[in-house]
Amino acid sequence: MAKTLIQGATAITVDPRLGVIEDADLLIDDGRIVAVGDSVGSPRIDTSAGDQVIDGHDLIVIPGLVNAHIHLWQTAVRALGVNWSGIEFHLRVQNDFVPVLRPEDLRLGLFVGARSLIDAGTTTVLEWHHGSRTPEHVDAAIEGLRASGIRGLFAAGTVKTSPAQGAPHFSQVPYPAAEARRLRDAFGSNDGLLRFGIGILGPDYSPLDVVRHDLALAKELDVISTAHVSGLPGRVEGGYLTVADEGLLHAKHNVVHATAMADDEIRTLIDAGATLTATPTSEVTGGRREPLIRRVIALGGRPSLGTDSEENTSGCMLRELRDSLLVQRLFDHQTAAVVREASKEVAATNVVHRGMDVPPHRVPTSHDALRWATLDSAAALGLQDEIGSISPGKRADLVMFRRSDVNLVPALNPVDTIVGFAHPGNIAHVLIDGRFVKRDGRLVDADRVREDGALLREAGLRILADSGTGALRNGGYGEGFGERSL
Repeated sequence: MAKTLIQGATAITVDPRLGVIEDADLLIDDGRIVAVGDSVGSPRIDTSAGDQVIDGHDLIVIPGLVNAHIHLWQTAVRALGVNWSGIEFHLRVQNDFVPVLRPEDLRLGLFVGARSLIDAGTTTVLEWHHGSRTPEHVDAAIEGLRASGIRGLFAAGTVKTSPAQGAPHFSQVPYPAAEARRLRDAFGSNDGLLRFGIGILGPDYSPLDVVRHDLALAKELDVISTAHVSGLPGRVEGGYLTVADEGLLHAKHNVVHATAMADDEIRTLIDAGATLTATPTSEVTGGRREPLIRRVIALGGRPSLGTDSEENTSGCMLRELRDSLLVQRLFDHQTAAVVREASKEVAATNVVHRGMDVPPHRVPTSHDALRWATLDSAAALGLQDEIGSISPGKRADLVMFRRSDVNLVPALNPVDTIVGFAHPGNIAHVLIDGRFVKRDGRLVDADRVREDGALLREAGLRILADSGTGALRNGGYGEGFGERSL
């Protein structure tokens, strides 16, 4: 296989041993990073044999971003519910839309949705998939995600549609074991670019017998399980404390949200090797509690980041890592404000003088946020040894930004530049497994994405019509903006 040499770039490695390397060469061979440093590739590059050289002197390179929690199956109704409450979301999406979704809607949605993530620098995703009613829907969704070329974990869940009269509530139904085994077999060794896991109800949404069944099934199949959790009292008294006492908790488990979870329960998850994922933008949009970043770190864990629902929150991880930093600082400052107000502290400009000690940086820092969205989020998918940092031996999932772009130049601090200022339009190249998926600012299959995007819009309009969502016809754009016409 041909080698690729990126020459003279600024590499933000997110590898604690390597840090930020100016004027770095990165050598890629057979989809892996072979070497990182000064002049590492020149003697080993042979352009006559198909090897390629990328001039990196105008580029800042970071590890591919990892979205540890998203619902790409909602892409067909993307941006429809920015103003919805949590209850309205569940009513609309699960009760109105899921029953009319077709397999082709899911194939298109996961393909186009994943390509939009790639365009914005995300190279790995955990698709929390609870929108498929039948195996045919699931297979179509997997086909779309696989065709996108993104790395990821397809966490197949079960729909949360309100039951028909006389049918059991979804919370009482264990994960269908036969379907899980069918999918596990279809993924073979389960070590490829796209892997399989299960999205379970967990202790918030199901009783202990269902939790016991679902976690045992995940352990039998040797796959990651992931659950939505609020942290408030759920259907299992004691939540994960009870789950752990039952001997059910294991390291291949991921918990999402959990904003109301107490410290002892968080510590129990961390001690078991489980991972916790925050989706700060969606969590502060839908509630007042602090997302689980600071407390996870304080209790000895590492937080991962996701974006959550495509119908109301952008899947762009550049925005999410920036917002996560902003949200955490806001909660930290609110706590500190109580102390400051009591001390009658004076304005900062009135205490600055020459020769004074420079105070410490704000925390968390931009480098912290980048780690949450790369190495720490890779851990939520069990991939921290394969991706998440620019390290020799890891897979070559890389994102390259033009630092001379007008909104980034002079880019004196590369980490602050990317975390604080960069947007998808600054991305020159994206590599997944050493292959270009975005090159010279353009997705490699942009024409197909555009064509499938047009089909996805038709699908979205049909979903609205078929679901009979009358509220969207009457003032669907909001007061003062007229009515939506289907």
